[in-house]
Amino acid sequence: MYKVGIFDSGVGGLTVLKKINEKIPNSHILYYGDSINAPYGDMEEVDIKNLCLKIGAFLYRNQVDAIVIACNTATAASITELKEKFPIPIIGTIEPGVKAALKTTKNGCVAVIATPASVKMNAYKNIFDIHAPENNTLIQKDCKLLCPMIEKGWEELHGNYLTDEIIRLYLETIPERVDTLVLGCTHYPIIKDNISKYFKKNIVDPASETAEELLRKLSKSRPKNAHLEEGKLEFIVSGDKDLFLNFAEPFLGKKIEKIYNLNLNS
Repeated sequence: MYKVGIFDSGVGGLTVLKKINEKIPNSHILYYGDSINAPYGDMEEVDIKNLCLKIGAFLYRNQVDAIVIACNTATAASITELKEKFPIPIIGTIEPGVKAALKTTKNGCVAVIATPASVKMNAYKNIFDIHAPENNTLIQKDCKLLCPMIEKGWEELHGNYLTDEIIRLYLETIPERVDTLVLGCTHYPIIKDNISKYFKKNIVDPASETAEELLRKLSKSRPKNAHLEEGKLEFIVSGDKDLFLNFAEPFLGKKIEKIYNLNLNS
């Protein structure tokens, strides 16, 4: 059995965890939600990188077979350093999202909505330019309010007028020619239904592609944890456990039995 470490700045990475749990149901997943420092999208790159290296070291000490950076901003800031530091597969969310968008688009015009830090770092553009044909175009849209809004309480977002109005204002600036929209933050799939009211073409959630990439990487490696006999989920959060549980349990559709509190910066 494989033991997989997953981390995010808060609850957004659960969208990736859910897909991984579907594709590798017998895996042992250790999830770290750094909610006390959320959202990463408003922080400087060096600060995000330092947080990610601490979390990566913690997961590696816990004998995981792979680490999934279930956060686009964290992926952009730290994936290179994490790959250099830890001799296990390190999977981010950006490259799988770009590849999925390029498979989906019919006219080569793609937009990505993301956090301010991801846009500032050209997180998607740098990867898009590597993989996309020369005549393809990527438009990046900074959506500063969405991630903190989702962290505050997803159950209040559905059908909420203010939520819909914020989304509409962000999406109305995306050119009509764009035929594919990438959800460039792992929090955004949580409000995909709201987003689809205002973008009625192709919407790409990188979570499925990220889970597929993890499966491919794990199939090429030997598990350290072959002795583990059944899958399980363990959660560690740096902030409020109850706030995390109030989101995670209904979203995952199951009772969370193992959740711990640990702030790696304290």
